[in-house]
Amino acid sequence: MFKAWVKASRLPAQTFIFPSLLLGQMLYQTISGTFSWFIFSLLFFLGLTLHFYIVYANDYADYETDQHNMTFTPFTGGSRVLVEGDLGRASLLQGAIFMAFATLLLSGFISIMAGSVWPVVFAIIGLVLLHAYSFYPIRLSYRGFGETLQMLGVGVVLPVIAFTAQGGALSIIPWAIVLVLLPSQLAMAIGTALPDAPSDIKSQKRTSAVLFGNVNAQRLMLALFAVSFTGLSALLGFNGSVTSLIMYGLFGLLFTGLTILTVGMVTVPGSKEMVILTGLSIFTNTLLVLATALVWL
Repeated sequence: MFKAWVKASRLPAQTFIFPSLLLGQMLYQTISGTFSWFIFSLLFFLGLTLHFYIVYANDYADYETDQHNMTFTPFTGGSRVLVEGDLGRASLLQGAIFMAFATLLLSGFISIMAGSVWPVVFAIIGLVLLHAYSFYPIRLSYRGFGETLQMLGVGVVLPVIAFTAQGGALSIIPWAIVLVLLPSQLAMAIGTALPDAPSDIKSQKRTSAVLFGNVNAQRLMLALFAVSFTGLSALLGFNGSVTSLIMYGLFGLLFTGLTILTVGMVTVPGSKEMVILTGLSIFTNTLLVLATALVWL
């Protein structure tokens, strides 16, 4: 049973959550010169409870779609615990509800510690976005807005929670930096939806790959990464440090790999090339967010 819950928890998916929480905190540290490690610790656990709620709830809501999914990857297609019979749907739903309440309680405590209502408000917004993403009657991921909701949740909600938790006010958030990273967040959302296109078509889930086709969705993903990188370079510049040079080099390698897979190869769901492309899309976005937080600020 423990192994089943570990499997359901999909811990590597923290690469979606933690970098955005760190970004919000580093934005405030850059502005104020102050940083609370206690708040950092609380936000780390908040990231975990929110993450567990997301993966448990998504597995529960997408059970029928996941049953059709034969092109899943280590990064996509859910944890498979329901499809493979490791856990029951009722147990997973109870786990999701528990994590939602844990998120509310922890974000409320963080709000008290920060003297700001915004961390708990935006945590509630995050929970509502996930409900709108997966569950009836809204189920926006089946209506063509799933990737946009993921972009807003990871790219806006999480940094705002972290910024205000450390003591910042909404009025002083450097929105230009948050906004310029949104195309990258959307690119990652598109990249993680690409492998599931065959089952999404059967389930009438309107992702970018379903709406625009596999090749066009991949090209859109590339363009969005380029937009964020160009915007960050113009906004924050190159500081000349060795670390900054390494970050530029890593982005160049990742983007080149994505370009080769998209333009120079036939990368389709179910292929090893698609697994690599999906992984590179996650690493590229993670690099841009972490580089902004740790190098360019």
